[in-house]
Amino acid sequence: MTVSDQLLLHLYACPGEPGRWPGVLDRICRETGARSAVVQRIERGHAGLAVAWSTADHGTLAGEAAANPGLADAGNPRIAMRRLARGLDRVVRDEDLFDPGDAEQSRLQAQLAERGLGRFMGKLCAAGEGAYLALALHRGLGDGGDFSAEQAARFAALAPHVRQACELHQALGAQAERQRRLQRHLDQLRAGILMCDGDGRVQWSNRSARALLEAGHGVDQWGGRLRVARRDDDGRLRALIAEVADGRRAGAFLTLGEPRQRLHVALQSPPERDGNAVLVVLTAAGAGAVLSPAAIASLFGLSAAEASLAAGLVAGQTLEQYAARRGVGIGTVRGQVKQVFAKTGTARQAELVGLMLTSAAAQVLERGGPA
Repeated sequence: MTVSDQLLLHLYACPGEPGRWPGVLDRICRETGARSAVVQRIERGHAGLAVAWSTADHGTLAGEAAANPGLADAGNPRIAMRRLARGLDRVVRDEDLFDPGDAEQSRLQAQLAERGLGRFMGKLCAAGEGAYLALALHRGLGDGGDFSAEQAARFAALAPHVRQACELHQALGAQAERQRRLQRHLDQLRAGILMCDGDGRVQWSNRSARALLEAGHGVDQWGGRLRVARRDDDGRLRALIAEVADGRRAGAFLTLGEPRQRLHVALQSPPERDGNAVLVVLTAAGAGAVLSPAAIASLFGLSAAEASLAAGLVAGQTLEQYAARRGVGIGTVRGQVKQVFAKTGTARQAELVGLMLTSAAAQVLERGGPA
């Protein structure tokens, strides 16, 4: 028996558009004579088996409090390891899951009857380590019938496709979550990082890149593409992006923007050719780096006072300016500098600042966001 191609098209669209699940399950109800169709992902955790995800047809969802047959409830007696084993990889009824005279079955049937639901038919399959996917159908209590052989065959034909669509849904959801986590981590980097294509269309950017493009440096996005306010700079940037994208250059460096607010830009193609993607790194030229004194203290074994001084020097302050800001004598500050030099193995302020700027503390932002 063949399954409706139209139904399968809608079914396999569900992973990308989860809101389509209820409509697909409505159709499955019509094709199998069911009143309720529920799909669940059941996972084994420290507290035992529990429903991790579920969806249902519109009718079941609309009356969830009154019509849901307890299928999304860990107290459902069908969600027990011994019964799951009996229903694995085959179409089953309650008679296959429960022993004759089992009080749990009688209790479940009474709960179903209160919700207007009667005969059950379902299928369970493994969905990874300690996880299962269940598709459960219930007829209406008052329809006076059971699932026919034809309806059971249609259900058996549909069930593998439901499983595959759910697996796709799970995989896409996991991938989306990984991307969200990666985005959050990359948003903590101080440098602006973005990806664009050979035409300069921005495909992805981190928070620092967005902040720099919005800060009035004369470089921004227009229509989704990188744009430089100065026409000659705009043409130069577009030409270099195109050359890096098509492999004529491995990378390029340039300075863009207004004279007092320049951006340093690095362009680089990925190590392995990835279409025409270009990696763009942006930094504000001449901006004093704001490093966390706590991070400097941890990395270089400095005291709080010494780390504060090192952070001030990295931010561009002179010893005299730092002393005045802290309200201490210049002699005290010079003594602290000598201690910092000794602990970091440096001999000059320029060497110390260079060391700080190549440390991990210089690469990540404080929780407040771009400085």
